[in-house]
Amino acid sequence: MTKTIAFFDSGIGGLPYLIHLKNIKPDFNYVYLADTANFPYGIKSGEMIKEIVLSAISRFIEITAPDVVVIACNTASVITLPYLREKFAVPFIGVVPAVKPAASMSENKRIGLFATNKTVSDNYTDNLISQFAGNCEVYKYADSNIVSFIETKMFESDKKQILDFLRPAAEFFIEKDVDHVVLGCTHFLFIDDILEDLFPPQIKTISSREGVSRQILHILGESNAAAGGSIKNNQVEADNAKNCFYVTSETNREYYKKVAAAFRLQFAGVI
Repeated sequence: MTKTIAFFDSGIGGLPYLIHLKNIKPDFNYVYLADTANFPYGIKSGEMIKEIVLSAISRFIEITAPDVVVIACNTASVITLPYLREKFAVPFIGVVPAVKPAASMSENKRIGLFATNKTVSDNYTDNLISQFAGNCEVYKYADSNIVSFIETKMFESDKKQILDFLRPAAEFFIEKDVDHVVLGCTHFLFIDDILEDLFPPQIKTISSREGVSRQILHILGESNAAAGGSIKNNQVEADNAKNCFYVTSETNREYYKKVAAAFRLQFAGVI
């Protein structure tokens, strides 16, 4: 039976994780839920995030019956994973900032963390840094406006507009002389290539895409070998009625229909 993998995020930030796994396993079914009714999460309280995620995930699982659920949002992962695993039988995989690999690869032991306000200030992140990057200087930068820009405007903006919006963040990390920047919000994976245009060659970005895909395949007992050609950026192979994109609000419906189409997902409406 074909496996169904569900991805959940406050908005479109989890789509790069879906693409990465689909590059390896194009024969899986993929379903995606953007919690557009409650976007953004990064400025909400932990209790509020827990309540809204539990509610949305309950409906999502009931409709799609996935084999694995990926909480493709750093903020939601940090706050809700223990509760989700306790409530539901389906396996859950979260995403956390890739602090450990960044610290191990850093040569000058100065790394950056680019994330939401909630992720930057959460005790979980401090513990992650203490455990895996205790030998590094870690410089944090948060800007909820960037997350909102990526969510609602990026796909209708030209490259210059995007560069101008990201320049203050890039200048912060350049000034701090870091050699790796952890993309600690899934939305920032959309701007990975653009950040490279703003950074000097010695600054590399790093995310958790590879690790999340490996963990999904491990849980499913599947090979990590890629099947077929590569999928880059926002190109997803093969239309499939099972490959669905859901939202939780009618807000910006036409915009999200365009996003779904760009990723070759069927816009399946509100749940």
